[in-house]
Amino acid sequence: MWAARTRPHDSGMTTSQRLLRTLALTATALGTLTLTACGTQGAAGRPAATAAPAAVTASPSPRMLSGKDLERHSDPTVRAQAIALRIADTCSPGSAIELPPLPDVSLVAETVGPPVRTPSEEPVPLPPDLPEPPGPEATVSYDEVPLDEVDRCAADAHADRVRAAFATGAPADEAALRKALAGADFLPESVHRMPGDGALRARIDLRDLSPNDNLALEVTATATGVRVDAFGAPIAGDPDITGIRRGRTS
Repeated sequence: MWAARTRPHDSGMTTSQRLLRTLALTATALGTLTLTACGTQGAAGRPAATAAPAAVTASPSPRMLSGKDLERHSDPTVRAQAIALRIADTCSPGSAIELPPLPDVSLVAETVGPPVRTPSEEPVPLPPDLPEPPGPEATVSYDEVPLDEVDRCAADAHADRVRAAFATGAPADEAALRKALAGADFLPESVHRMPGDGALRARIDLRDLSPNDNLALEVTATATGVRVDAFGAPIAGDPDITGIRRGRTS
């Protein structure tokens, strides 16, 4: 996974700042991968021998993707970010920051071993306006928080994606549920199985990837498919998504 998670949350960091940090780290990581692909090593960890001039073939630069192309990117984090940003912008035009054009990493040559860096090479710099790391954590709250009209609009769009993933029937077990959600571009690390007996139930934590700060979904297996309920998960103190108390909005 190329993009680092932005947790723990900081109550003083705005949604745009958190997303900017996530997107900047994604772009930086993919940019580094592109540079890395240009310097592979041999099996012994030494730079690969230089081929004779006649045998050298130029490697094409990776095609830069933007807009809807990013929703088909080979990196799952980029796909999830692009979808969340597009949904947010549909619900509130102009409110979501744009994901920067990124290379399709499937078009970059596979790298064997760590990158070979000469003394003259410098690491890829982070953007100068990258927010500072989070400060001291706020008091943890486990009570559900209200979703506003824009949040509800985004929640409906994400819920439609979940229901479409189970259009052919209910998941047989947790593995089947996770596989279907991954196929719908929900990140595996965002899906959390709820404890307890009864119907199979999981929560999808969208707080880190969606511009809608508190957005989360609860997915419950039914006889014919799944039921999807949206709710607001607080970010103060970064409470575990499985511990949020439903039906206690303030």
